[in-house]
Parts: sequence; C-alpha cells; structure tokens
Amino acid sequence: MTNFIKIYAAVFATLITFLCAGCFQGESNLTIDADGKVTLKNELMGVPLLREQIEGLKNELERKSQVVDITPIASGNLSGYRITTEYPSVEQFAAQNIELYAKRDGKCKGIRQVKSWFFDAYDFDFVSEAPEAGEYLDNPMIQSMMPQIKFDMVINLPYSAESSNAQNSADDNKTLSWNLTSSITNGKDVSIQARFKIWHRDKIVMTVAAIIALLGGAVYFAQKSQTFEEDSYDRAKNYKFMQICMALAAAVISVSVYMLLVPVDFNAAL
Repeated sequence: MTNFIKIYAAVFATLITFLCAGCFQGESNLTIDADGKVTLKNELMGVPLLREQIEGLKNELERKSQVVDITPIASGNLSGYRITTEYPSVEQFAAQNIELYAKRDGKCKGIRQVKSWFFDAYDFDFVSEAPEAGEYLDNPMIQSMMPQIKFDMVINLPYSAESSNAQNSADDNKTLSWNLTSSITNGKDVSIQARFKIWHRDKIVMTVAAIIALLGGAVYFAQKSQTFEEDSYDRAKNYKFMQICMALAAAVISVSVYMLLVPVDFNAAL
C-alpha cells in the first residue's frame, strides 16, 4: 500500500472516530526539465480534524526525501502543505524508490531508460494501488465521504509525450494528469504510463555542424580541384579529399537517421 493510500486510511479512521463528514485533497506534481532535473511537489490539504495525519506525512517526507521547501497552503476550510523535493536527474530520482513512482513486481515496471546520442528515452510505468479488499471500502460512512476526497497526479514534460494513458493532457501533450481517487472509490489499481524523450540539443547542434563542415569541405576541394590541370597530381589529390568529405558526411547522416528512427527497446529498469 502506498504512502498516499495509507494517509487516506488514516483520514478515514479519523473521520469515523469523530463521526463527521470531512474532506481531503492532494496532488503529486512531477516536473522534468529539459536538462533532466526533477522537481516533485506534493500538496496535501484537509479539514482541521486531519491536521495530525497531514503533519505526520509531512514529517515522513521530510525525513526520507530531499526536501528543499515546505510551504503552508490553504483553500477554504482546508489547510496543509506543499512539500517540494528536487533531484539532479531522473536517474537519481528513480534511485529514491518513492512508492508511487517505483517498480512493483507483477504490477508496474517503474522508470526505464534508454540512452542515445541524440536523446535519452524514458518509459514511466507506475501504479496507484487500491486498499486491500474489505479494509475500508465496505464501510457505508466511508462510501458517503468519497465525493469529498480528491487526489491527482500531474507529470510535466519538457517535450511532448510520445504515448501515455493520461486521463487528461494539455500543452501539446506535455502536461499529463491522472485522477487517482478512483483507486480508493472503486478498489481498483490505477495505471500511470507515459513514454517520452529528453533531447540532447548540444549534441544535435554538434552533429549538424559536423555535417555542414564536411559538405563545405567537399565543395571546397571540388572547386579547388578545378584549378589544376585535368591529369595533374594536385587535381587528383583534391578530388580524393572531396570524396572523403562526401563519404564522411553520408556516414554521419546515415548513422544519425538510424539512431533517430530505430525503435527504442526498454530492456532495463533504472
């Protein structure tokens, strides 16, 4: 059971104890920058009766994660925290094995990565696990509270997702969102999947520059060869240099096209 689901359980237990309706809202917002930096913001808000449970989760995240900021937030009669953690790379984020973003045998593959010259490709495969059958779902009071419970996941990408099962998307498929509340309300796991690439802009520029330089060299040697007599050694030498430049340019272009078009094989999880 994930940390967030455990919090739901604590919320429900408190509500039952005090025999009153309550409300809890949360969001896990994951942002990945073009340079691979990861920022995770967890927002947790509830009615005053849930203050102790929210404080407990805040303290747990503060102990276990690379927290850089904790900001009090409020909306109407709800209050809580926005807890921000940062990681230098997707690899280091994956190494934290955060429950909602981790591999689960038989259920999800976690974060998988394939590195290439032009890009790093990622396959995100997560699951929001439902409570164990009968643990809370059979209680009529809890069922009556379900409409007041809300928890979402949002993933913000630097480039458009190539595929996903997001329930909603925006910004040209760069912002993906899932409503995870249904893993509580209907007792079924919610699958979260997205595939995308982080492009290496510096290497793309280097490759294009190399192709232009080689083609420019070919043109230079072709023109220079024309200044010598047809059967001269210098003419043949410059013509040979032209052929080498053309061959190298063709090789770079061919390899580049292959690396861009070959299907990505996600064969190892981080």
